[in-house]
Amino acid sequence: MKGYGRQLAMAGVAMSALGMAALAQAASDPFEEVLQASLTDRKGVMVYVNGQAIPGRVTKLGPETVELSSQEFRRIVVRRDRIDAVAGN
Repeated sequence: MKGYGRQLAMAGVAMSALGMAALAQAASDPFEEVLQASLTDRKGVMVYVNGQAIPGRVTKLGPETVELSSQEFRRIVVRRDRIDAVAGN
């Protein structure tokens, strides 16, 4: 029984460390917060790329791209490394 208690305690410590690391990473990327909020709440955002403003609603978040849709265009794909700023409510 003692072996299980020690293993359970170590597993708990490991899980809390992973959770803290994920939380710290999410908090360190403000672009991700705004884009994720648009995706989950279905709210519009303004994405600024090379001085141009692209309005839309986030429909998909990928590791290298963000997909938006707008009244004018059904699908807009923007590379994450090209995004200068993001504005959302």
